[in-house]
Amino acid sequence: MTARDAAAPVHLGDCFRCDRGGLQVSRVGELIGPYGETPLFACRSCAERLMGMGHHAHETPVRPYVTTPSR
Repeated sequence: MTARDAAAPVHLGDCFRCDRGGLQVSRVGELIGPYGETPLFACRSCAERLMGMGHHAHETPVRPYVTTPSR
């Protein structure tokens, strides 16, 4: 467990990713649209998987990152 995990508030709820209910979940983000925002809660295993996917995508992007040409 990291310091970030310890600081994240945890409560019982539904995981948006695996659709299981009654789990300990933490808020991992939100969907923002024209009519407001919807909070996203994930269980620990799904949150860890999402973080792993983000690290992998940053290390091996599908497309090269676009940089601003220097003048």
